[in-house]
Amino acid sequence: MSVVTTTLTAVPEDALVPTHVLTKDAVRWSIDTLGAQRLHPTFVMYLYLRKQHLAGALAEASASSDELLGLIRMPGHPTKPYYFPLIDRGRRTGKPLSTFWRATNIPGSWSPTSIRRGAPWLTEDRQYVMPDNHVDLALQQMLYNKPVSALALGAYFLRNDGFVLTGEPTAEDVISGFRSKFDYPPETDDEFARLFSPACPRCRLTGSSRCRPAR
Repeated sequence: MSVVTTTLTAVPEDALVPTHVLTKDAVRWSIDTLGAQRLHPTFVMYLYLRKQHLAGALAEASASSDELLGLIRMPGHPTKPYYFPLIDRGRRTGKPLSTFWRATNIPGSWSPTSIRRGAPWLTEDRQYVMPDNHVDLALQQMLYNKPVSALALGAYFLRNDGFVLTGEPTAEDVISGFRSKFDYPPETDDEFARLFSPACPRCRLTGSSRCRPAR
């Protein structure tokens, strides 16, 4: 089975045409699952900076990057353009909370000079850095020593992507897409297993790109 993801809002003419997209049920499940766990919101920035670091582009990383903000941009709120179900404070209900909506100052909060308040190990001398023990630090200080569902993160961060699949879609396809999006190839299996855990949703994950979301 093959899996390729492509952003639906920017599909080149010569790109493969997506055969499947994530259903609303799958995205809602991801929001409920992530919202039930204590997660530092800066984990989103960590995933982005790690990817930039591996690409040798950490010096060019920006908290205003479309690649980063596209992960959390969500229509539907009159004043808060960003939405992500990662919170480390307050009561968790396992359901969507108003605090999942975030204001326009998110890029400022994740700038090199501001991010040190929540993740000081990601910045040094007003520049982003990625220390050698970043996996340990992310697990301890962002996931609070509890691996997060790779499937839930994948279903949320790939909600605007299309999949090219041969055969029936599986949870492994979503996890594979997540690993591809954030640069976790097979040789990073040990690192991946420390930060992410498997999970099984009760909803249909994907459907034909021409079909209505599963009910």
